[in-house]
Amino acid sequence: MKTADAASCLGAGLIITEIGGVNVNDTRIMIWIGLVIFLALIAVLGYIGSKKTATIADFSIAGASLGPVVLGLAYAATFFSASTFVGYTGWAYEWGFSSLWIFLTLIAASPLGLIVIAKRARAMNISQKSLSLPDWLGDRYDSDFVRVGAALICLFNIFYIAAQFAAGAWIFNTLLGLPYDVGVVFIAVIVVAYVFGGGSYADIYTDAAQALLMVIMGVLVFVSVFWMFDGGLTAALTEISQTLEARDPNLVAVTNPDSIVFYSVPAIVGAFIIQFAFAAQPQLFNKVLALKDPKDMRRMIIVYIVAALGFLLVIFGGLYAAVTVDVDNLDTSLLQYVTVAFPPIVSAFLGLVIIAAAMSTTDGIFVVMSTIVANDIYLKVLVRRGYIKKSPAEAERSALLLSRISVIVVGVVASLIVFNPPESIGMFIWVGISGVASGTLGPLLASLFFPALATRAAASCSLVAGLVAYLAIMFTDAIKSTMAAGSVGVLIGLTVMLVVGIATRHHLTTQEG
Repeated sequence: MKTADAASCLGAGLIITEIGGVNVNDTRIMIWIGLVIFLALIAVLGYIGSKKTATIADFSIAGASLGPVVLGLAYAATFFSASTFVGYTGWAYEWGFSSLWIFLTLIAASPLGLIVIAKRARAMNISQKSLSLPDWLGDRYDSDFVRVGAALICLFNIFYIAAQFAAGAWIFNTLLGLPYDVGVVFIAVIVVAYVFGGGSYADIYTDAAQALLMVIMGVLVFVSVFWMFDGGLTAALTEISQTLEARDPNLVAVTNPDSIVFYSVPAIVGAFIIQFAFAAQPQLFNKVLALKDPKDMRRMIIVYIVAALGFLLVIFGGLYAAVTVDVDNLDTSLLQYVTVAFPPIVSAFLGLVIIAAAMSTTDGIFVVMSTIVANDIYLKVLVRRGYIKKSPAEAERSALLLSRISVIVVGVVASLIVFNPPESIGMFIWVGISGVASGTLGPLLASLFFPALATRAAASCSLVAGLVAYLAIMFTDAIKSTMAAGSVGVLIGLTVMLVVGIATRHHLTTQEG
């Protein structure tokens, strides 16, 4: 194996003293320059988005006016957050080859979920004109209980936002020397600022730009094998395998009992199920609804898959790091590997990419959670049912203002959650993802593929049963993997949906899409 200067760790953050003979200050200057340019781009795109945002539909789904390329890139950037570059590479570093299952679940199960769900959901929305996943479900079942219940369940994604803030904060701490808590505030302020003004337009435009940066970084990390190891990829994997096996045979096994994700075959199956379900997450669902022409869905999916493959190549960096560097915190493994494998300018670029990855997921969830408050609860329930008396024009203006206020509130709450950093960012995000999927996937899939069973009573029962099952598993620690716990919640929710649907299909009339 070729050698390079190593970096040292201090606490949970990486403090780089010298990289390839270049002082850390030089690297930080590069990062600051890149960050200023990046923020200027974000500001411009946010401004463009703000000029296009006049209604709550503009804020929520960009007025359903965007094309397949920009949405395919934005979908991919939203799907693959900072956890891909920080959390998942940390899993590969810590648990070895078993962590490559995450690569397979993301490149197989997730696109399948998109293919299965997206086209039908967008086609049905031509008539429904819903603005979010809870809104779509509420309209489909003509039920305030389903709408509000799904909306409340989607609030679980506050944990997802918090995890992205933590990832960005570690970058600021690691590469710029900022205190972790200052980094949390910094990235929160940046994201809140441009989503507040531009809503979904700003979210999608910036996500598409960020996706291109993420693809470049994934490819760069993957091809570093050709100069960090003698003999190319095959020789490198052989060397990595031999080194890890000598350290611990579990590191090269199909399953690793020390892993909190891929410790058994059932846990791996659970990961595939929950990654399939992830394609219906609300921050992704709103990008499906934003597509102007449903006939362009195939092109959007192709763009997404190509971009996703580029992102996922970065996971190999965790394996490269496992035999080249030593770290105290697994979430810093890729950062430290890049400092020894590349010149300082690439370390600076990685910092920007991870910040971009954190933003690209976070902004989408901000839009969704703001839509939940302003549209799904305020407009569709409180105003429509007469609990709040407003004219249509007044209600629209109030909803747009409320959506922007919600952005600020969500940013503050998410920041507070991770002021003390989580042990593993990669696992923290799945608290939210699994909670949302457990409650919403049953009613969604039934409405798309079993419309005769998609009754209001079945959807209501499924929402409750899936979420309660997931929470029971989490609070009792019955299943170690959060992904597997989420998959059990999804399966229970879907089972209840079908059973109650069969029992009530002759007694209730439902609107079929």
